[in-house]
Amino acid sequence: MLVTSLYITESGAYLHKRGGHVIVGRNNEVLMEIPLERIEDVTLVDSVQISSQLITEFLERNIPLSWISGYGRFCGSLVSNGAVDVLKHKKQFELLDNDGLYFQIAKKVVFAKVHNQLTILRRYNRNLELESVNSSIRNILAIRKNIFSADDFRKLMGYEGIISRVYFYALGEIVPEQFRFTKRTKQPPRDPFNSMLSLGYSMLFNEIMTGVLGCGLHPYVGFLHRLGKGHPALVSDLIEEWRAPLVDSLVLALVKRNMIDYSAFTCTEEGCFLDADARKVFLQSYNKKLRSLNQYFDGKYTYRESIKLQCKKYASTIMNDSAEMYEPLELR
Repeated sequence: MLVTSLYITESGAYLHKRGGHVIVGRNNEVLMEIPLERIEDVTLVDSVQISSQLITEFLERNIPLSWISGYGRFCGSLVSNGAVDVLKHKKQFELLDNDGLYFQIAKKVVFAKVHNQLTILRRYNRNLELESVNSSIRNILAIRKNIFSADDFRKLMGYEGIISRVYFYALGEIVPEQFRFTKRTKQPPRDPFNSMLSLGYSMLFNEIMTGVLGCGLHPYVGFLHRLGKGHPALVSDLIEEWRAPLVDSLVLALVKRNMIDYSAFTCTEEGCFLDADARKVFLQSYNKKLRSLNQYFDGKYTYRESIKLQCKKYASTIMNDSAEMYEPLELR
């Protein structure tokens, strides 16, 4: 049976249970009806209501439920506690007192993130042949040499931060003229391209949060980003290798294929955000990308399956105290 991710973006929509189905309605009108057994996960965007009966049903069926604001900010997830593994949590906290394993994994993930950023820039500049982008690529390569020789987290994050600034400047050079930007802005995003990046990263964050919780890990204990109140550090860590392959490439494709137009955005002092129709196009394209196959790991898997496999691989890595077990995604 075909399973589906359910994204509800209609402002004022309401979800409730009727028999073995989820009913999505608005203003006394039924918008859709989906069998519960077909639903893999649910994401509610902005002002969408859901009945307590349906929430209970999702918990019993272990169907993750997440909320994202109308501005594309990830608000949180509700997942059954059946997946909680206190032994993994204990191990995660114990490893905080010994940075060795975490630091080895962190360097591998940062290197893979930079590799993927470079691959995106090279692919899209192949035909454009912009010297400014070639110069950025050379700068990134020069800084990347320091990643594995870094001797503490501060230096490693310093290199990662410098490379990210260079990367986003170069990314802004290769997009169509109307979508040009010079730096990454968030909370709120200040231009249409950054707006789509923020929404995509929020969706991806949600995906990885589900994977982390699903294999019993503690999402707030990471290996790269440090502990912080209200910060799911592990999700912020595991997302890094996926940003360029999934979200950056998707947003570039959307603007280069004219699937989302500049006029679909409202930009004010509060930020720049997609309208409802463009957001639907974005979410449909994102879901299609997640369900597409890749061969970056042994066998053929969808990106969604690959994310879950990487979360499980990370769990095995820390439980076995072996950094060699974790190989981040690197684009070819």
